[in-house]
Amino acid sequence: MKFLPSIALASILTATIATAQTTMCFKENHKDMSTIENTALHGGECKGFKSAKQMNNEGWKTDDIKITSTKNGNNYIYIFKKEEKGLSSVDQAALETKILQRLEQRKKEEIALKKQQIYVRKSKSGEKLYKNKCVSCHGEKGELKARNVSRPIKDLNLQDFAISIRDYNLGTYDRGMAFVMKPYALLMNDKDVKNVYIYLKSINQKKEEEKTK
Repeated sequence: MKFLPSIALASILTATIATAQTTMCFKENHKDMSTIENTALHGGECKGFKSAKQMNNEGWKTDDIKITSTKNGNNYIYIFKKEEKGLSSVDQAALETKILQRLEQRKKEEIALKKQQIYVRKSKSGEKLYKNKCVSCHGEKGELKARNVSRPIKDLNLQDFAISIRDYNLGTYDRGMAFVMKPYALLMNDKDVKNVYIYLKSINQKKEEEKTK
């Protein structure tokens, strides 16, 4: 019998799939294995109040059980099948494929959310630095030519921005006002450069989106 792969319990909550003849129920962090058969299970046809024993009594056959250990006990996943007249049995492999597809989608959504959260944190850090050190010369959105000689920061890609800061620090870049910019450039590391770039990109992108509305 093929067992379902080990999966995070948070994903299980969104991946319960029930059909007319096959359903999946689960229980998290259960400490006593001897009582699990009489313990109410969540999800599927169990709905938080039916135990494995009750499901069996109602004609559901325990087709598969997956048990994973946690620091607080064990997590249990039950696959129940019920044969009904006039209906074909749901293929177990197809059911598992559906579950795994939903879990994979959930994983992608969680990764995208984490990336967005990181982006917001970097933008906030860049905002603080930009407003404290840069805004007076480069404008609210990096749109100004500082001292009428520099390129607007908002028009630079990340590589050009990073190279400019590096060259100010090395003393190899001067459009005539490098002595003004160098003290500020010396305060910025690669992380600061990227955060400021992300901040300016975010506010200018928002401005463009507002124009199109």
